[in-house]
Amino acid sequence: IRLTSFNENSSDQIEKQIKKLKKNKNLNSFILDLRNNPGGLLNQAIRISDFFLENGEIVSTKSRKKSDNRKWFAKKGDITDGKTLLVLINYGSASASEIVAGALKDHKRAIVVGENSYGKGSVQSIIPLKNRGAIRLTVAKYYLPSGKSISEVGVSPDIVVEESDDDNFKFNTETDNQLKFALKLLNG
Repeated sequence: IRLTSFNENSSDQIEKQIKKLKKNKNLNSFILDLRNNPGGLLNQAIRISDFFLENGEIVSTKSRKKSDNRKWFAKKGDITDGKTLLVLINYGSASASEIVAGALKDHKRAIVVGENSYGKGSVQSIIPLKNRGAIRLTVAKYYLPSGKSISEVGVSPDIVVEESDDDNFKFNTETDNQLKFALKLLNG
């Protein structure tokens, strides 16, 4: 399942896709491809992480004011029934993608394959100005269940597989050695 961003419909699309794939009785594992996904809505990252988790913390934010700190937790019910899960990430995976990959990695629910993610772990607030402009202000930072900040460090894969330097690199083609590696790993 390849997800290119986290918008209002992302979790519904992923849920539909998982249900469709589960109809195949021979299915024994999933690959969630978050490469070059710049992120998006936090609530979608939380919902999608929750699809694969039975319980535990998904993400937390820490702010200057302690009263603004928040934590989000998974609810019971892994909709994939605990099937093997691989998550693909690269330097283009940022923000919400890092929350999902990091939460699934920290809970040892997924094997993360690829390259270190971007490291955008900041919560931003957009403050409108009188001149029709706006200021984007960082108000908090995201933290993974392990307590690690995503900010400026990103999520490191369990297994490093670099993209081919080939200028012809395209997702899901012969030159996609990260996906090829993931498939080989799953097929033993």
